[in-house]
Amino acid sequence: MKEISVLKAVNLREAWSDETRDFTPWLVDHLNQLGDKLNLAFESVEREKTLPGAGRVDIFARQVGTDANVVIENQLGQSDDSHCLRLLGYAATADANILIWVAKQFTDYHRSILQWLNEGDNIAVYAVAVRAYQVGNAVAADFDLVVEPPQSQSGTSAPTTNVTMSTHFANFYRPVVERLRRSGLPPVGRGGWRGRWRSFQSGYPKVVYGTGLRDGKAWIFFDVSGAENQHIYRALIRYQSEIEAKLHSNGEWHEGAQDSWFGMFTEADISDQTVDHESVREWIFVNLLRLRDVAQPYLDKVMADIGTTGVSEEEAL
Repeated sequence: MKEISVLKAVNLREAWSDETRDFTPWLVDHLNQLGDKLNLAFESVEREKTLPGAGRVDIFARQVGTDANVVIENQLGQSDDSHCLRLLGYAATADANILIWVAKQFTDYHRSILQWLNEGDNIAVYAVAVRAYQVGNAVAADFDLVVEPPQSQSGTSAPTTNVTMSTHFANFYRPVVERLRRSGLPPVGRGGWRGRWRSFQSGYPKVVYGTGLRDGKAWIFFDVSGAENQHIYRALIRYQSEIEAKLHSNGEWHEGAQDSWFGMFTEADISDQTVDHESVREWIFVNLLRLRDVAQPYLDKVMADIGTTGVSEEEAL
């Protein structure tokens, strides 16, 4: 009969005497093990990477298949305010899409902060407890998932307790925002719209693709704001018939003093309990990508004209 060893928990310092010299390199070598626990896969892994405006991070990587930026902060002790503040700094200033905090254990206070961060849908936050064990003459390690974003909970919908308006809209938008990101339409990070609205990058300041809920009905649009908004809008609307023909929709055009936009609506009202939210998200996903594909070439032309003359060639006529 084979000898079966008993697992004996050991202090993390017995496994890794130094956080920077021992634990971080070990974690880099075992990111697949961590990824399996989180249902994530990593690539382009770098240690001690300096991010502009955010400082040095323990481990920086990208998520396989999405190119989402992953920041990993690790420590051998119990979660503390110093590491938490660092993590909040990464969330605020780094272009990070996934934050992972690995520690010995987490206080209720720090768990509540990470859960609050997960109420939004622009960033996914994980707290992971690391364990070390004596197995015969060897030492083994494993991870316990402590905090995770709602969409990662396999086989469940978002939690129904402590639901605020913020979590309500985040739960609705989170799946479609992630699908759009993977399809090459990244959301606006810092300064992006929240609540019932979400904004996505066009490649130009003050111009975004967006989706929102108005009177319960979803709509998708591009929006131009700022001092040049009317110049850009008037140049774009000259292509109105071409844009609408390619979209197979007349849509709605609006010129305003602060911002101008073109949008299309769905008839489905998500406040109606009989309406399937997934079908509405599918409508947003399909039509926002279609709008981007149709409008972007016209936007590129208009912005190139404005960039060289201050107004478009058509505006100058």
